[in-house]
Amino acid sequence: MDDEEREDDGDASAETPLVSEGRFEVFGRGVRTALRNNATAYGFSISLTAAYGLVNTASGGGSALETISFAFGAAVAFVLVGGIAVAFFPHGRLGEGGQVATLAGGFDILSVMAAITAAYGFSHLPGLAAWPATAFATVVAYLLVGGVDVLIARRVAQHSSFGESQ
Repeated sequence: MDDEEREDDGDASAETPLVSEGRFEVFGRGVRTALRNNATAYGFSISLTAAYGLVNTASGGGSALETISFAFGAAVAFVLVGGIAVAFFPHGRLGEGGQVATLAGGFDILSVMAAITAAYGFSHLPGLAAWPATAFATVVAYLLVGGVDVLIARRVAQHSSFGESQ
């Protein structure tokens, strides 16, 4: 694993044996780890689920073809944004510490809000086009605002101790 892929989670658990920690402490730190590790995927799932519901409601119900076109629209957007990110930013992901990762997970609400707003707008397009367009716009909005979430988290981390590891 190279330095780019190694995650610095900032936890003291690597230095402190768990035996000396109480069960409640271990539980609480486990919850924090689960939140930090799942926040982005959870927000993404919420966004796509809401987008599907919005386009389904706006169209009066989806057929198999519309559902498949929704899935393809989401997949194409994900691959397209990923390809552009790799092409323009070839040095890989950020190795954020635990505090920034925790804060970014909290600010993920901004990505969810942007994605659902995009979904609402695109879900009102007429016909079959609404399905892939809604999914595409939802994914693009979520991923791009996700980058802003990290910028905000970094700024807050510079001026706050909130979310620092014990």
